[in-house]
Amino acid sequence: MSAWLAHGSNASYSSDMDLRQLLHFKHIAESGSISAASATLHIAQPALSRQMRALEDELGAKLFFRTGRGVMPTPAGQALLTEARFLLGEADRINKQIRRLGTRLTGEATIGLSPTIGRLLTIPLARRVQSDYPGLKLRIAEAFSGTLLEWLQAGRIDAAILYHRPTGGSVQSEIVAHEPLSVLAGGENMPFPAGESVPMSRLSDQPLILPTPQHGLRKMIDDHAAAQGVTLDLMFEFDSLDATIALVREGSALTILPESAVRAELAAGTLRAWRIGTPPLVRPLIIATATQRADAIGVQEAAVLLKGIIQSNAQARGWQVARPGTPLPG
Repeated sequence: MSAWLAHGSNASYSSDMDLRQLLHFKHIAESGSISAASATLHIAQPALSRQMRALEDELGAKLFFRTGRGVMPTPAGQALLTEARFLLGEADRINKQIRRLGTRLTGEATIGLSPTIGRLLTIPLARRVQSDYPGLKLRIAEAFSGTLLEWLQAGRIDAAILYHRPTGGSVQSEIVAHEPLSVLAGGENMPFPAGESVPMSRLSDQPLILPTPQHGLRKMIDDHAAAQGVTLDLMFEFDSLDATIALVREGSALTILPESAVRAELAAGTLRAWRIGTPPLVRPLIIATATQRADAIGVQEAAVLLKGIIQSNAQARGWQVARPGTPLPG
């Protein structure tokens, strides 16, 4: 970076010195010692001495007097010190300003979340945007995963959390975590011994409340049951998370959900949970982005922010962070 120094009111001197040279000069001038500046800057004394000689040759002026205790600026050196402080201060101000602008998301993004994941992520996501990215206009749309995929493909939303491989070429996707699924019971209902995992086959004679077939969670449960030759006993098909939890809490039936969606009920003891299978049955958490909106300001940044919130909350929610490049399920 070129710098200039004023000599008198109208003259100027063009120089190729850079900010690093000015910083080193400033440390020497303020400390009064090349050895002290060397220790602070972690640069060898001979190298600093050569820099200062080169700077003096470039400016055509002696910058330091040598004293018995070290060095002190000459009048030219004192003038340079004043300018160096100003230029370094401006450089620091510009650096901080650009960094602030670089991390300030702008634009708008609409993110789709299912009811179960929305219970967990909507508030943390909103708080993070409000505190760190006030320039980003965030919209949250809640629907089941099948509907979210349709909205993505139609361009109605920009990104979503899905639980299955998106079809078609209009959606980019990445697995960021895996979420264990559990059988839930409430009331006095204790269909299985505490602390055990439950094979899918033991659910064949239990009344269940599950989402309708268009729901990604329902498709995953059906596929897993079919692969094991299990026919499930469906009492109700509800696309209402609150209604499902309410009936299960009364002891009317069981359901299958991620424990992270009912943490409050589990902590209060109104619901009990058993993991399914060994190793446990898990569903992927997939961040999907609409291809036609991928380059829009705020969209990719919001997707990255969503990924960060999922991964930072993984341990508390019982999620397993996926390795980069984990293949999407079929």
